Amino acid sequence: MMKDATASSAVGAGKLRRFRRIVKGDGRSCMVAIDHAAYMGQGPPLDAMQAIASGRPDAVLATWHLARSHAETFAECGLVLRVDGGTSELGGLPQTDVSAILHRAEEAITIGADAVVILVFPGAPDEDKSLLRLARLASECELLGLPVMAEAIPGGWGQAVEWNADNVARAARIAVELGADIVKTVCPGPAEEFTAVVEACPAPVVALGGPKMASEDDVVAVARGVVQAGAAGIAFGRNVWGSPDPAALVGRLRDAVHA
Repeated sequence: MMKDATASSAVGAGKLRRFRRIVKGDGRSCMVAIDHAAYMGQGPPLDAMQAIASGRPDAVLATWHLARSHAETFAECGLVLRVDGGTSELGGLPQTDVSAILHRAEEAITIGADAVVILVFPGAPDEDKSLLRLARLASECELLGLPVMAEAIPGGWGQAVEWNADNVARAARIAVELGADIVKTVCPGPAEEFTAVVEACPAPVVALGGPKMASEDDVVAVARGVVQAGAAGIAFGRNVWGSPDPAALVGRLRDAVHA
């Protein structure tokens, strides 16, 4: 009988198990982002947490506070911990990248994170700051078997470069080359344009939701569209927690992603 000649790794096994908590066996994930209040000072209503969890998302993107205080609420889904920040919109958007790493990889594991998420701004005038943060975080997480999600925003929120399919695809590829295991990024236009981003990126890509859409049917249609274009799923925020019935909407989104 032929023996398996592949060397096994405890760290690799841990990373696989954690990754499967957020991206399911079909290679897709329906995630809800609830990390907005750390920089907006407002966002997901605290009384919406149970409703979001009741919809059974595959994972939530959460702040340290929500991960700690709502551990029981979200115990059945994956946790992607936001580990960067240190700025707020209280005094207006900063003109330069002044973010920092707030929580280290070992701290993320302590709180039970299955992955961490960090913003990167390829193409921004000071892109080196966020790209260096990503590379250092990825190296740290690799030693612990902790997956890294890069939220890749080409040119930054100020759109120093256009958010077209080519620039979004290049930003996603750069993030993976620096160590990201999965990329969250903008849809550059109609959902079918996400195909170009997916095909250029060697790691799974999920679409963020962006501003509030006109209707929940539109939200579900975008989710279905990007998945049909090849996305590994979605990471929608205000379009979910701003719904009058988050549980029902998460259920619809989950069906659209895992169809």
